[in-house]
Amino acid sequence: MSTQIIKTDVLVVGGGGAGLRAAIEAGKNNVKTILVCKGSIGRSGATELAGADLTADGKSLRNLGFFGEPKDSKETWFSDIVNQGYYLNNQKLLKIYVQNAPKRIKELLDWGMDVGFSEERALFTSGTGITDALKRSIKEYNVEMIDDMMITDLLTRNGKVVGAIGVDIKTGRFTIFQSKAVILASGGWHKAYSPNAGSRELTGDGQAAAYRIGAELVNMEMVTFCCNVLIWPPCWLGSIFTYILHMRSRADLVNDKGEKFLEKYNPKVVKIGTSTEWNKSFISIASMLEVLDGKGTPHGGVYFKRAVPSEAYEQQVLQFYPGWKFKGVDFSEMGKTLKEGSPVEVGPAAEYFEGGISINENCETNISGLYAAGECALSPFGANRVSAATTEMLVFGEIAGRSAAMFAKKVSGGEIDEKQVERLQEKMLQPLKRQEGVKPVRLRKHIQKMAHEKLGPVRNDSGLKMFIRELERVRVKDFPKLYTSSGSRKYNLEWIETIELRNIILLLEIAAKAALMRTESRGVHYRSDYPYTDYDNQLKEIVIKQVNGEPSMSRRPVVTLTMIPPTGRLPYFEALLKHMKAHSDIGGGH
Repeated sequence: MSTQIIKTDVLVVGGGGAGLRAAIEAGKNNVKTILVCKGSIGRSGATELAGADLTADGKSLRNLGFFGEPKDSKETWFSDIVNQGYYLNNQKLLKIYVQNAPKRIKELLDWGMDVGFSEERALFTSGTGITDALKRSIKEYNVEMIDDMMITDLLTRNGKVVGAIGVDIKTGRFTIFQSKAVILASGGWHKAYSPNAGSRELTGDGQAAAYRIGAELVNMEMVTFCCNVLIWPPCWLGSIFTYILHMRSRADLVNDKGEKFLEKYNPKVVKIGTSTEWNKSFISIASMLEVLDGKGTPHGGVYFKRAVPSEAYEQQVLQFYPGWKFKGVDFSEMGKTLKEGSPVEVGPAAEYFEGGISINENCETNISGLYAAGECALSPFGANRVSAATTEMLVFGEIAGRSAAMFAKKVSGGEIDEKQVERLQEKMLQPLKRQEGVKPVRLRKHIQKMAHEKLGPVRNDSGLKMFIRELERVRVKDFPKLYTSSGSRKYNLEWIETIELRNIILLLEIAAKAALMRTESRGVHYRSDYPYTDYDNQLKEIVIKQVNGEPSMSRRPVVTLTMIPPTGRLPYFEALLKHMKAHSDIGGGH
């Protein structure tokens, strides 16, 4: 099967919000732009699944004609995000986020995005509402769009990016993209965990490809887990409907002993940890501690049950979700279960990744010609996402598209190293040539289970070390034995999964080593053996870079502007109260 070669100025990888916005901006700047997506552009990845809210300071939202809090300001919003991010935020990136959020939201409104309702710091729409508006705009520019193309590796020459290699999922054909600049907007790596609240395409392809050519990854230990996600029965696995219900209507969380386990915590912590965006971290940690204490449900979670009479509860739910339908899925059977007084099983699920490819204010990485935006890049949220990633993807997508276009206008395209291409292709084809060994689905399930248990909402020294040893064993012993049932490359999803597993194993090992290195609890990173936040010794970014084929780890100071970090050391939940006390009490921690 011949290899196709396509030349462009800018290659954008990822068909969600960040990729679409980057491609629009590159197209505006009159450079040849190609947008490729592992699934269907605008209909796959995280954006499609988003709730979705778009956040900005309340005064700016009021100026746009919405409900926003008029006494709010960009400065107050900035301060709140730093506080809730436990001061791990890159404040230069955060300032860009805060300053540009209203502009990017106004664009979407101008492009026809519908808004359902608004709060003090948020507009609520849908993931498809966002992507549809972006797709309407991109039609104005000469952007070529390619669906079902998985970018597997970046191509380099003399330390600079010169393109990428991809696999057409439908045909199995390799495609070489020769490009002056590459923008990675490929999303998170949710599929490394089970359960997770993401889509099947999100396997960290961009982060892993960037790492393999020497790009820096930062704060990879920071993973947000959404609490109260359905884990049983399997047909509902990963749905956040119960998480939404817990915010909309009263419900109790109990362990396998029937105990309302949140009652054991400080009432002030519980109030904050159940009524604000902190609910994801607090309830996820509390739920996982019950499981680890032997009080979990049969499927590794806790029980979710209504806390009010049946009729009142149903009225609360139906007010927002007629017919018990959420995102097109019929949950009426679950409704009957809850109305009868029986519980359903819920638990934490991987939802968002604060860490990622290190970028500067222009979305440049440390590799010439490589840019990143959206969830695959280092976020401005520090140790806890409390504002919209949908706004983040738009802000930094625009910057990445403009920066890459300007770069492409200045340089001539580098030549592709054919030997590098042949070497990468041969590695990917190996599983197709084997007749026996290890099945990818079995290996994936094994890794996902361990990731949830050892690198989930609660971590500790022994668990992390055990997981790292197992990942090293898997990488050396099991991964080279992966094989597929069919040797055909045409729409062979089992083969694609072997390529994805290479990325998943790599990123889990990196994240576990970073979690082991961070000997404290901060934001979404909770160490049961270090249950305190250490401002004096641990308030650093953890940077991981490949050196001679192995991860080299280092620390660097956080980037500050106006917000000076506190000092000392506090028990984790006291730190939570401290940061929330400094919060402005203006809504919108989304």
